[in-house]
Amino acid sequence: MPAIAADKPAPADIAADFDPTVRSSFRCFHSVDLRYNDVDSLGHVTSISFLNCMETARVQFVHDAGLAVDARPFGWMLVKLDIDYLGQLHFPGRITVGTRLARVGRSSIITIQGLFDGERCCATLKSTIVHVDRSIDRAVEIPADLRARLWQVDGTGQAQGGNP
Repeated sequence: MPAIAADKPAPADIAADFDPTVRSSFRCFHSVDLRYNDVDSLGHVTSISFLNCMETARVQFVHDAGLAVDARPFGWMLVKLDIDYLGQLHFPGRITVGTRLARVGRSSIITIQGLFDGERCCATLKSTIVHVDRSIDRAVEIPADLRARLWQVDGTGQAQGGNP
Protein backbone atom coordinates (compact mmCIF):
# COMPACT_ATOMS: atom_id res chain seq x y z
CA MET A 1 0.00 0.00 0.00
CA PRO A 2 1.41 3.43 -0.86
CA ALA A 3 1.92 5.80 2.04
CA ILE A 4 -1.11 7.99 2.68
CA ALA A 5 1.19 10.88 3.44
CA ALA A 6 4.90 11.17 2.88
CA ASP A 7 6.86 9.27 5.53
CA LYS A 8 3.77 8.70 7.67
CA PRO A 9 2.19 5.30 8.33
CA ALA A 10 -1.46 4.72 7.51
CA PRO A 11 -3.82 5.03 10.48
CA ALA A 12 -4.33 1.69 12.20
CA ASP A 13 -8.10 1.98 11.79
CA ILE A 14 -8.19 1.79 7.99
CA ALA A 15 -8.02 -1.54 6.18
CA ALA A 16 -4.47 -2.64 5.40
CA ASP A 17 -5.28 -3.12 1.70
CA PHE A 18 -6.67 0.41 1.25
CA ASP A 19 -4.97 2.32 -1.57
CA PRO A 20 -6.18 5.93 -1.95
CA THR A 21 -4.78 6.12 -5.50
CA VAL A 22 -7.15 3.38 -6.72
CA ARG A 23 -10.68 4.57 -7.44
CA SER A 24 -12.27 1.24 -6.47
CA SER A 25 -10.88 1.69 -2.93
CA PHE A 26 -13.66 4.24 -2.30
CA ARG A 27 -17.40 3.72 -1.99
CA CYS A 28 -18.47 7.34 -1.49
CA PHE A 29 -17.99 9.79 -4.40
CA HIS A 30 -18.88 13.39 -5.13
CA SER A 31 -18.45 15.04 -8.53
CA VAL A 32 -17.10 18.56 -8.94
CA ASP A 33 -17.03 20.62 -12.14
CA LEU A 34 -13.77 22.38 -12.86
CA ARG A 35 -14.19 26.11 -13.44
CA TYR A 36 -12.28 28.40 -15.76
CA ASN A 37 -11.07 30.43 -12.77
CA ASP A 38 -9.41 27.24 -11.41
CA VAL A 39 -6.75 27.53 -14.13
CA ASP A 40 -3.35 29.25 -13.94
CA SER A 41 -1.61 31.08 -16.78
CA LEU A 42 -0.08 27.80 -18.02
CA GLY A 43 -3.52 26.16 -18.41
CA HIS A 44 -3.21 23.87 -15.38
CA VAL A 45 -5.76 23.62 -12.60
CA THR A 46 -4.10 25.29 -9.60
CA SER A 47 -3.06 23.44 -6.45
CA ILE A 48 -5.50 25.46 -4.32
CA SER A 49 -8.31 24.41 -6.67
CA PHE A 50 -7.46 20.75 -5.95
CA LEU A 51 -7.99 21.55 -2.25
CA ASN A 52 -11.23 23.42 -3.01
CA CYS A 53 -12.62 20.42 -4.91
CA MET A 54 -11.68 18.08 -2.07
CA GLU A 55 -13.19 20.46 0.50
CA THR A 56 -16.45 20.51 -1.45
CA ALA A 57 -16.57 16.70 -1.36
CA ARG A 58 -15.55 16.50 2.32
CA VAL A 59 -18.23 19.01 3.36
CA GLN A 60 -20.82 17.08 1.34
CA PHE A 61 -19.67 13.84 3.01
CA VAL A 62 -20.30 15.29 6.49
CA HIS A 63 -23.57 16.85 5.31
CA ASP A 64 -24.71 13.47 3.94
CA ALA A 65 -24.16 12.04 7.44
CA GLY A 66 -26.76 14.50 8.72
CA LEU A 67 -24.73 17.39 10.10
CA ALA A 68 -24.97 20.60 8.14
CA VAL A 69 -21.89 22.78 8.08
CA ASP A 70 -23.83 25.63 9.71
CA ALA A 71 -25.55 23.44 12.33
CA ARG A 72 -25.64 25.34 15.61
CA PRO A 73 -24.10 24.98 18.03
CA PHE A 74 -22.20 21.99 16.66
CA GLY A 75 -19.92 21.88 13.67
CA TRP A 76 -16.58 20.73 12.31
CA MET A 77 -13.20 22.43 12.44
CA LEU A 78 -10.50 21.42 10.01
CA VAL A 79 -7.21 21.14 11.93
CA LYS A 80 -4.83 19.32 9.58
CA LEU A 81 -4.34 18.69 5.87
CA ASP A 82 -1.71 16.54 4.18
CA ILE A 83 -1.92 16.45 0.37
CA ASP A 84 0.07 14.62 -2.27
CA TYR A 85 -0.22 15.98 -5.83
CA LEU A 86 0.13 13.13 -8.32
CA GLY A 87 -1.00 14.53 -11.66
CA GLN A 88 -2.16 17.59 -13.53
CA LEU A 89 -5.71 18.62 -14.35
CA HIS A 90 -6.93 20.85 -17.17
CA PHE A 91 -10.11 22.83 -17.81
CA PRO A 92 -12.78 21.97 -18.82
CA GLY A 93 -13.66 18.86 -16.93
CA ARG A 94 -15.53 17.11 -14.20
CA ILE A 95 -13.61 15.27 -11.54
CA THR A 96 -14.75 12.90 -8.84
CA VAL A 97 -13.52 12.82 -5.28
CA GLY A 98 -13.68 9.60 -3.28
CA THR A 99 -13.91 10.05 0.49
CA ARG A 100 -13.32 7.40 3.10
CA LEU A 101 -13.04 7.41 6.86
CA ALA A 102 -9.66 6.36 8.16
CA ARG A 103 -10.58 6.86 11.81
CA VAL A 104 -13.38 8.07 14.04
CA GLY A 105 -12.03 9.15 17.41
CA ARG A 106 -13.77 10.53 20.49
CA SER A 107 -14.08 14.05 19.07
CA SER A 108 -12.41 13.92 15.66
CA ILE A 109 -12.42 12.09 12.36
CA ILE A 110 -9.67 11.45 9.85
CA THR A 111 -10.74 11.28 6.23
CA ILE A 112 -8.75 10.06 3.25
CA GLN A 113 -9.65 11.35 -0.18
CA GLY A 114 -8.62 10.62 -3.72
CA LEU A 115 -9.24 13.11 -6.53
CA PHE A 116 -9.83 11.32 -9.84
CA ASP A 117 -9.97 12.34 -13.47
CA GLY A 118 -11.65 9.22 -14.77
CA GLU A 119 -9.61 6.38 -13.26
CA ARG A 120 -6.44 8.47 -12.94
CA CYS A 121 -5.68 9.66 -9.41
CA CYS A 122 -4.41 13.25 -9.45
CA ALA A 123 -4.13 13.81 -5.68
CA THR A 124 -4.66 12.20 -2.29
CA LEU A 125 -5.53 14.07 0.89
CA LYS A 126 -5.58 13.15 4.55
CA SER A 127 -7.66 15.50 6.74
CA THR A 128 -8.25 15.69 10.47
CA ILE A 129 -11.53 17.31 11.44
CA VAL A 130 -12.67 18.03 14.99
CA HIS A 131 -16.30 18.03 16.16
CA VAL A 132 -16.83 21.27 18.09
CA ASP A 133 -19.46 23.00 20.17
CA ARG A 134 -19.26 26.55 18.86
CA SER A 135 -21.05 27.99 21.90
CA ILE A 136 -18.09 27.03 24.13
CA ASP A 137 -15.41 26.87 21.40
CA ARG A 138 -14.29 23.37 22.44
CA ALA A 139 -14.00 19.92 20.97
CA VAL A 140 -16.87 17.66 22.02
CA GLU A 141 -17.57 13.97 21.72
CA ILE A 142 -19.10 12.76 18.49
CA PRO A 143 -22.52 11.28 19.38
CA ALA A 144 -22.99 7.56 18.72
CA ASP A 145 -25.75 8.14 16.16
CA LEU A 146 -23.52 10.52 14.18
CA ARG A 147 -20.65 8.01 14.31
CA ALA A 148 -22.96 5.39 12.83
CA ARG A 149 -24.16 7.76 10.08
CA LEU A 150 -20.56 8.70 9.21
CA TRP A 151 -19.66 5.02 8.75
CA GLN A 152 -22.83 4.52 6.71
CA VAL A 153 -21.99 7.40 4.35
CA ASP A 154 -18.43 6.07 4.18
CA GLY A 155 -19.90 3.04 2.46
CA THR A 156 -18.52 0.45 4.82
CA GLY A 157 -21.65 0.50 6.95
CA GLN A 158 -19.60 -0.28 10.03
CA ALA A 159 -16.54 0.80 11.91
CA GLN A 160 -13.17 -0.73 11.24
CA GLY A 161 -10.33 -1.22 13.65
CA GLY A 162 -12.53 -1.33 16.72
CA ASN A 163 -14.27 2.02 16.28
CA PRO A 164 -17.89 2.04 17.45
